[in-house]
Amino acid sequence: MYSGKAYIYDPFILYDPSARERLPSGHILILGKSGYGKSALEKSYVLRQLRFRDRAFAVLDAQGEDGVGEWDGIARALGIKPVRLIYGGRDEEGAVRINPLDPRIPAEHQFKILCSMIEIIGGDMSAETRFALSVAHQAAVAAAGAARRVPVLSDVLNALTAPEPAELGQRTVSASELGRWGRPASLAMDELCSPTRELAGMFDGPTTVGIDLDARLIVFDLTRLPREGTAMPLLMSVIGPWLRFGWIRPGDRIKRTLIVEEAWHILSHRPVARLFEEFVRYGRRLGLSFMAVVHHLTDVDVNESPEAMAILKLTATRVLYHMDKADADATADYLQLPQWAREAIADGTNVCAPGRAVWQVGGRISLVQHIRSAVEVRLTNTNSRMTETRSGGEARSAPSQAPLIALTKGGAA
Repeated sequence: MYSGKAYIYDPFILYDPSARERLPSGHILILGKSGYGKSALEKSYVLRQLRFRDRAFAVLDAQGEDGVGEWDGIARALGIKPVRLIYGGRDEEGAVRINPLDPRIPAEHQFKILCSMIEIIGGDMSAETRFALSVAHQAAVAAAGAARRVPVLSDVLNALTAPEPAELGQRTVSASELGRWGRPASLAMDELCSPTRELAGMFDGPTTVGIDLDARLIVFDLTRLPREGTAMPLLMSVIGPWLRFGWIRPGDRIKRTLIVEEAWHILSHRPVARLFEEFVRYGRRLGLSFMAVVHHLTDVDVNESPEAMAILKLTATRVLYHMDKADADATADYLQLPQWAREAIADGTNVCAPGRAVWQVGGRISLVQHIRSAVEVRLTNTNSRMTETRSGGEARSAPSQAPLIALTKGGAA
């Protein structure tokens, strides 16, 4: 804003050793109040990056209206069908399931996911319960292998409630003792497996066929999941490692970005934050950029979750839109911003009016104006709910005859 020059940003180029301002990571944190441009920025960023053939994106879309996520307009313009996760939708048409025990996830990471899910539902586990869950997981994998099928959560529940004796060092743990140790885990697992429970249909079965992990843009529509409760953090605990091992292909040249809306679901739950911290920490080696979108830094109690603090510290780019003064001061203190930036993000009328943000990229801090094309305005304007006209029946604009950007499978030329 102050120099009038174009502002060009790409975290993968800036990570290169030859960059003048080299970044230690490609991870991005976007903060600010609703209505000031966070969504427009991330959507425009994806549309512009997708024109490079070696870029791919996965989006966890947690906001929307009219029964669809706010990325729905972009998905339709690009000829992409979002993957919709439905709460309590076992028998509902279009319901999608993601299996925490998917064979694409290594066994040790499957167990980490199981531990996170149990802790989200039932709280911290004792060492005895963790041991019982480990034994049950091994038994579930063995039983499924013998039946020549994929293991599922109900196999773990069966093994928890009808265990076989297990060896613990030089001691044999009896079946009854093992069942008693595993009772907290089995009660939590019942929440995920029982057809009468609200979480039915999300995790208790094989992964739904047809999810294309080779697509250059994958949109997970999470708007049918409740903001509060366990459904969203449970999904986050599963989808991070699932994408880590199913979406990312070691050795290829594709540069990937994972965008997480409402990222406080990750940062404020320690079991989820532990998994994502590991995911984010290896981002440089995986060619991954992690973009977290949060309304307020104060939504996250970093003192209670050291993993959340580690994730925040791993972000080398921070984009700060307008915040109320208290949030602006807390953010400026945490990020050690200069006084002018502290005052800028607190001023939502002039300096940080909608579309303007303070960008902290490595050691450089700038005030940047986001200018959109007419097409980008139409596709990213969440205030009009991504429609050009509305009459009576809330009609949506017709999709274009050809995709806005030709997305080749796998992003290869």
